[in-house]
Amino acid sequence: MLGAIATWGLRFAAVVCGVMLLAATTRAQSSSEPGIHLGVATCSGSNCHGAMERPPGSAVPGDEFIIWSKRDKHRQAYTVLLEPRAVHMAQAIGLPDAAHQTLCLNCHADNVPPDRRGREFQLSDGVGCEACHGGASGWLGIHISGASHQQNVAAGLYPTDQPVARAEKCLSCHFGDSTRFVDHRLYGAGHPRLAFELDTYTAIEPAHFVVDQSYIDRKGRVGDVQVWAAGQAIALRRRMDALLDPRHVPHGLFPEFALFDCQSCHHPYDSLHAPLPSAGGLGPGTVKLYDANALMLGLAASRAAPEAARALAAHMLALDRATTENWPTVQKEAAAVRQIAGDLAPLLGSYDFTPDDMQALFEAQIRLGTASGDWRFSHGEQITMALEAIVANLKTAGYVGDEQAEAMTDALGPLYRSFLNDEFFRPSAFAKALKSLQLAPER
Repeated sequence: MLGAIATWGLRFAAVVCGVMLLAATTRAQSSSEPGIHLGVATCSGSNCHGAMERPPGSAVPGDEFIIWSKRDKHRQAYTVLLEPRAVHMAQAIGLPDAAHQTLCLNCHADNVPPDRRGREFQLSDGVGCEACHGGASGWLGIHISGASHQQNVAAGLYPTDQPVARAEKCLSCHFGDSTRFVDHRLYGAGHPRLAFELDTYTAIEPAHFVVDQSYIDRKGRVGDVQVWAAGQAIALRRRMDALLDPRHVPHGLFPEFALFDCQSCHHPYDSLHAPLPSAGGLGPGTVKLYDANALMLGLAASRAAPEAARALAAHMLALDRATTENWPTVQKEAAAVRQIAGDLAPLLGSYDFTPDDMQALFEAQIRLGTASGDWRFSHGEQITMALEAIVANLKTAGYVGDEQAEAMTDALGPLYRSFLNDEFFRPSAFAKALKSLQLAPER
């Protein structure tokens, strides 16, 4: 009885709070503009997402704000702009600082225009709740009053539970879009290399959601491999967007090197370990496009859409070769790759990968990593994260037991250790670790 009263009290308080918030923010929000960003403090209450333990009757654990504030690096995204490294980078490219520059703030903070910032909003909160979930003024009221997830989304909550939507949101910063992009100038000034894979980075964020029965009832079941595959499709499409961007057409001698594979140039000089020609026939000394996302997407599509996988491989081959010939051909082939990736994203994001599909993908990743003579850090990185996603999916779907999944995860350790240093990839150690992996899903 007391539990029921407590639950009713919390819900009543939520309704009252929602009404007050709606009244306070509706005045500031234009009906045609995205929601006002109210600030992370709005979500931090102990009856909302700042609880130390699950609130009575809550559909979610309730500690999401705690995870974000204590463990999530997005929380420190703004404060790193105040550190000496960021100050040095800014000065290297002719800026007085990093913490006041749109160039930096567009990814390191929830940098919405001033007229869309609520009273509790603070830029110094970094990448907070609304940077990913959308301005809350339109949906917060019904959200805390018990509306369904679908109603929240209809009111403006961003659907991060959907693989393609999540990929679009995350990659807007973790790769870039038309308003923000880490170019080679920023890399030269010292910006860390942007490496990303959607499923792995969701897990190590760390995820502040739990896929339990309540989650599945509200949002449906989405597998790790779906997230991985959709993420690869959107990542490739974003790369083709950048390649097609008029700002990145070669000016003078050099193209935009941020679109190419870093280790084409940045690797220890060792004549005994020079790479063999790539699939496009480009040998040592050639600057090669970053193609790891295309390789991953091709493997995923080989199970769900074989014809598209073959077309993607053909256009990537032509694109790779075109970079040494002429830019109009680059743009033509990039447009074709972009179209294929865009078409594959929703298909793979909802494709039901079976245990046979996942085992085939697992084995294909191992073949790719052990047979290639075109050893690249980026390939090893993406292969390893793909294998991690497959193991996670097999475990959550019940196709492998906890003991086998734990053993497989442990076996991935040597893979990660083979490329701990961006500048020194140990292909022999990587291949040896790959060959030791085995997968036999329980039926």
